[in-house]
Amino acid sequence: MKILSGRHVKDFTDAAELALLEARADDMNVDIIDAFVSTADTDRIESDADKAIGSAIRNRYGNKATWRVDRWLVPVPKLHYDGTDIPQLIIVATTYLVAVAAVRTTGDSRWITMVGVVGGKPETLTIPMVFLNAVSEGSLARFAVMARDAKWITWEVHGAKPVRLPSAFINELATIFGRKSVVAWLLEFGDQGRYVAPLVMGNLFGLAFRDATKPVPVSEQLLTVDNLVTALESMAYQSAEAREMVQFASSHLNANMTL
Repeated sequence: MKILSGRHVKDFTDAAELALLEARADDMNVDIIDAFVSTADTDRIESDADKAIGSAIRNRYGNKATWRVDRWLVPVPKLHYDGTDIPQLIIVATTYLVAVAAVRTTGDSRWITMVGVVGGKPETLTIPMVFLNAVSEGSLARFAVMARDAKWITWEVHGAKPVRLPSAFINELATIFGRKSVVAWLLEFGDQGRYVAPLVMGNLFGLAFRDATKPVPVSEQLLTVDNLVTALESMAYQSAEAREMVQFASSHLNANMTL
């Protein structure tokens, strides 16, 4: 846990801004965090948070220190795009602990702010493009529910592994996509969203119009990972080489580029 002097955090929004800064993702819209609150395993993390706070304070101020604390758990998402086999958006949510403590030692007291990763392994959400498209269109009913508990739902998606996601997260996405597009949402993730958005948009565009349009000339096709790889393979590159090249170039791809 990193200890900062003074009291800088008053509420969850302040805590989220500090967590994003610590994660080097401060170009992300802080409102993005709201959709991922349900991904944190709070029952398990609460105990880890208590231990982390106590350990940090005792290491700095000694075993006789006492404290009062306010704390927040902030899941910070990181985007990845995987175009291998089944195109999918992968979101890795790492939980940060942000705490403000009034620490009292012999003859002294002070406010401190603490921030750091807590909870061990991050939560990974894997969303195939066909599933993301269904969420954005409000047509999830076409996927069969395989399992459900108080927090998670597992859907059957043909051609892909079962999709297991928090029900609250899906509800948040449905609400978000009711007022903005998937791409507009991704752009709120900052630089990482700008890298991923063209690839996601290309796949969603193909899914939306695959049954309703005639083939489009290469010079007019929006880029997708699969089409880029296929084009490179036709130029005698091996599949692994082609995918490595596309991954290397992904940060330079724009949504308005054609194949």
